[in-house]
Amino acid sequence: MRVNTALFTFGLLFAATGLSGSASAQPGTPIPCERVPDGTISVDGLRGDWKEVEPLELGGGYAKDGDKSRWQGPPDLLVKLRCAHDGKGTYLLLEVDDDQVVRTPRAGRSEDRAELLFKDERGKLRELQIYPPSAAVRAGQVRWSRPPHAPARLKSTVIRLKHGWAAELWIQGGGVPGYGVGSPVLHTTLRVTDFDSTTFNKPDTVLVTGGETPETLGKIEYDTAKKLYAQFLKDKGLTQRNVLYYEVGNFITGEALEQLVIAGTWIAFIGEDVMKGGAYYAFPVEMAKSQSDMLRFRTVNLDGGTNKSILLVIRQEGTQGLSRDIMLILRFADSGKPELLLAMEVAVRRGQDMVMTNSYKLVPKGKKHELEVAVDKVQGWTKENHRPSGGQGLEGILTPWGKNRRVYTFEADGPREK
Repeated sequence: MRVNTALFTFGLLFAATGLSGSASAQPGTPIPCERVPDGTISVDGLRGDWKEVEPLELGGGYAKDGDKSRWQGPPDLLVKLRCAHDGKGTYLLLEVDDDQVVRTPRAGRSEDRAELLFKDERGKLRELQIYPPSAAVRAGQVRWSRPPHAPARLKSTVIRLKHGWAAELWIQGGGVPGYGVGSPVLHTTLRVTDFDSTTFNKPDTVLVTGGETPETLGKIEYDTAKKLYAQFLKDKGLTQRNVLYYEVGNFITGEALEQLVIAGTWIAFIGEDVMKGGAYYAFPVEMAKSQSDMLRFRTVNLDGGTNKSILLVIRQEGTQGLSRDIMLILRFADSGKPELLLAMEVAVRRGQDMVMTNSYKLVPKGKKHELEVAVDKVQGWTKENHRPSGGQGLEGILTPWGKNRRVYTFEADGPREK
């Protein structure tokens, strides 16, 4: 069963892909990541393709407590971090000016290095370690601090500079915990550790861009996702206070992630798979006349595919004290338009004394879910005084004097009743 998508109207906005201006930040604030056209940056150790990307400089202000007095200024240690992204992933360029690079072949804890800290799916801290080359050790190294050591979906090169070293990374979707192309943020902290001697186990300086626990990590913030989110709200006359639901996930066919925003009576999908270069696709839920009519929201994988569907419940107010709640299930179809899979009454009311509700639950079936709907509460309504509604793609409420339970399964081509 499919419902006519004329219930909705649509809007589309394309992203500008030009580079943003220079950025500045303080420790703990988001690191900006600039949009660049696809193919601009190659991870080859040649840094000329980064010249249009503004660096973030990490000096003494980023030193950990207790290390600030030991930082001797830029000749001692100065770090520049550049971040860029395109439709293929995130690129990082780390340049470390260091008058003395301390490095041994064993790549241990008492030598120069940089680490990117992430939180994995179990909530544990993971460290991507970057060890520089030096006069004594010719090859740099990029590895995870614990198995598996070889980073997957991540390309890197580490080079020696006249005064220090540099590392260039390309992170693809899934290359590090919490990252997918189209993500609005990547929670991570950069930590750069500097030793001036192999004699002591304590570093001379440690520079950090955020916290060093899973709960306090800093973050990289992507300009395209941020701008499109703000543009959607502005275009529809909404503010952050109108946002009822927000989630980052895969809602459109493709590898990129999308931002799902439900605000006011609008639903918007924001991401790379909406349109190459980034765009948002927004449509109003025309059954809802005001934001207060938007009641409940959930996302779920119904058919076992890669894309999530959206379940929402809205309220419609009628005359003479009548009102009803309608459950809608929709998804962003491969046709490039949202598709309404199911619309069904789950509550009808007349004043305070006449109420009839249906319960509904999503039951996991492997990677899929089934929808079970059943009669719940009945007060004041009878077969004689209840007039069935529905039609035109809207299923009426289940009643004790009619069919009192339904189970729906979902396939790629839509729902089926068992």
